[in-house]
This record gives sequence, structure tokens and C-alpha cells, in this order.
Amino acid sequence: MTIPLLLGIDIGTSRIKANLIDPQGRSVAIGSALTPFRTTPDGVEMTAGAFLSAVREAVQSLGSRLSEVRAVGIASMGETGTLVTPDGPGALPLIAWHDKRGEEVVEALRTAFGDAGIRSKTGREGRTVTSIAKLGWLGARGAELEGTWLGVAGLVAWRLTGGFGQEASLAATSGAYDPYSGSYDADVLAVAGVSDAVWTEPFVAGTPVGTVHGEGSRWSGIPVGAVVTIAGHDHPVGVLGAGGTPNEVIDSMGTGEPIVAAWTPGPDRAFHPEIAGSGDGHITVSRWPGTDRLMLLWETLRPGMGLATLLQSLGSDRLELENAATRRDQVEPVSASAIARLESGILPPALDLSDPVGAWVSVLEGYALLAAQGEASIRGLTGTQGPIILIGGGLRSPRWVEAKRRRATHPVLAAREPEAVSRGAALLAGVAAGWWDPSCYPPADIDPVVELLSPVGPAAGGTPS
Repeated sequence: MTIPLLLGIDIGTSRIKANLIDPQGRSVAIGSALTPFRTTPDGVEMTAGAFLSAVREAVQSLGSRLSEVRAVGIASMGETGTLVTPDGPGALPLIAWHDKRGEEVVEALRTAFGDAGIRSKTGREGRTVTSIAKLGWLGARGAELEGTWLGVAGLVAWRLTGGFGQEASLAATSGAYDPYSGSYDADVLAVAGVSDAVWTEPFVAGTPVGTVHGEGSRWSGIPVGAVVTIAGHDHPVGVLGAGGTPNEVIDSMGTGEPIVAAWTPGPDRAFHPEIAGSGDGHITVSRWPGTDRLMLLWETLRPGMGLATLLQSLGSDRLELENAATRRDQVEPVSASAIARLESGILPPALDLSDPVGAWVSVLEGYALLAAQGEASIRGLTGTQGPIILIGGGLRSPRWVEAKRRRATHPVLAAREPEAVSRGAALLAGVAAGWWDPSCYPPADIDPVVELLSPVGPAAGGTPS
């Protein structure tokens, strides 16, 4: 007897994961493939063809159980995407969200509207990570900007169904979307030079984009007729998949490390002065997956990049460093400026590479200290008093988790779900298929974080400069 299954796809910066879950919300099979970003003379990017081939590889690695799939949910990193016509994607590169192209577009927006004006129009700061910064950069260099903008999640949905769609939390990463009115700002699009593109009106996650058609089934192995939804931005979707609720703060420890919480603005939108005055991180307004509820993301840190720079410089094995780090006495955290240099691929001169374990621990402590400041900002803006839930791949680092626990002002919980984003995407596929209501999902396991290391005393160091 076959059991109907849901498929959640997580399009991440380094890997693409495909997760089959059963009606109880339990994973039964996981496939993966490398995200095919490559470094070119212009920056970090991939082609639409290479990207779709990688998605197909991840999905088809699940084998014969794909025949049991009844619905598909697709979550992805934000910002990255391309323009698609009825004939398919063109030759535009899919630029990585962390690529620094587009600074001139951001400066044009600041000149036109000012920082406060950009925030009031889009719920976020003007930054090069936005979709319009990348697309405007391409347009300024002669690229034809014709077609419908689809993020990478929307591109997969199009490949499966032939339909064009966008979801609200992903639209919020574009840099031109007003999450309060639910529409794109025409003035922002014009100044960025991307008005010729079609910007699809976003929907709530769990709304079907369409069903898998014959060509999509032949491409993927997913049965014809399976319902497809765009689940949303990977960080909010991971909150849902890990079992997070609007009463908690969630720290997503991945390539980027956003700290998120549900948020209710006042009737006069007085949130903008508050955000402008927070002063210690980039605050983005987004949507809680599957609902109309708003969410704030403090998204400043990119530990996956900083730690990769350090590993490359040390020439050490990460597992060996992690094991040794659990036995290391307290180390002074590196400064915020050192973290920024690492994330830019530059080794800070203050790091002592002759002591690899000490360098590793000091960077983990620095990240933990900065994240604690971000958590305080989010709690101050949202009023959230519940525990903080740690999710993501960073949970595999006991020393990093311990550094967070020692600085915590509220109870610290750890999500036991190892694939929170792909699970969250599958849960929203269940909403699209009518399996459950978006307010009542199969539960996930969450445990209190107890002391993971031997007592090491109070955290060293103060606020990084």
C-alpha cells in the first residue's frame, strides 16, 4: 500500500535539498545536490540551466517514492532570480544574493528617497543584496529586462507547472515590495531601472501556483496533478518547519544568520522610526509563512561565509576544530570589524593563526555576542518575551551553541528537526493540498539547551567595536 507524501524543496546557497514527509510530518527520504554558483569575472552567479539541472538532480535522487507525492512546496534563499517569458528563462545570470553588484542602484535609491524613505516604501534598507540592485546592475550594462521576475523558487514552480507566481516573504527580499500594502512600489522600480519587468502580485504561502503538468512530470518524476506552492523565503519557512511559533524568537544559524520574530505594527506605521533607530543591524519586514501576519528579521551576520574564510586560512579540518573547541577555555571574542572582514573574504590581522583552535573559538564567540545584540534589538522592536529557538546547521557546533547559551537572557531551545526549511516547505505543500490548516501543523521536536561544555565562567569581552 502506498502512502501519500509531500515534497519540500529547499534551495539554499550551498545545497538544494528535497525532503519527502508523511502525513504525520515525518521525513521519510532526503535528496540533495550542490547549488551550482560559480565565481566569474563579474561575481558569483549561475545559469538558469545549471540551476534547474541541480534541482532535478536533488528531486530525482529520491527515486521511486516520488510517485507518491501529492503536493510540492518550494522554499528558497531570497533575492536571487531571473526574468522568464512564456518561452522560458533567458540568458540573464542568476546572481548570488551575497554578491556585491548593484551599489550604484542602491545609491540612486538613496539619492531619490533617502534611507528613511526607502524603509517607509519597502520595509527594509537599500542594500546590494536586493533583487532590484542586481537586476538594475544588469540593465545598466545593456541587458534586456523583459519578462516576469521569478525568484529561484518561482522558477522551479514554473518548470513544474508552467505558471508564474510569487510569494510575499520572497517578494519582501526584492527591495521594491511594500509588505504592508502588499504591492510593489512603482517609484522604487523606476529609479532602479527595472520598470520594464513584470512583477507578479504575491500570494500567501500555501496558495497553489498550479499543478504539475506533463512536461514538468517528465522533467522531475513528480506525478502529473500534484499541487505546487511557493512556500517562501528560507528563513521564515525554516521557522515553521522547526516548530517555531509567533510567541518565540528564532535564530537561524546558517550561511546567513537572521534572527526573527512575529510583529504587529501600530496603525500609524510608527515602526519605521523604531527600525531606523535600532542602529545595530539590518531590519527587514517580511511575512510569517502561510499567514498575513508580519515578521521582523534582523539580518546582519553571514557566519557561513566568515567561517569559510577562516577555515581556508587555517587549512584545518572543521570537525577537528569543533572537537578541540569543546575543550578550550574561554577566549576573547573577535570584534565586529573582524567579523565583517572575514565575511568579505579577508583575514583580520588580529587573529592568531598559530593557534587555530583559539582563532576558531574567538570567531564563534564573536558571532554569538553580535547575535545576542541582534536578539535584543528584535525583542525591543516586537516585545516578544518567549524563549529563543536555535535552528539550522550551526546546531552541529556545540561550542557555538554554548556561547549563545551563556549570553542568553531568555530560555534557549534547540530544534531537533535537521532539515527545518525543507520540512517547512513540505508542510506548506500540505496546506495547498488541503491536508491541514496553516494554524495547525504536525508538531516538531524542540528541546531545552542544557550546558554543553564544562563550566568556563562568564563570557569574556564586551561589545565588539
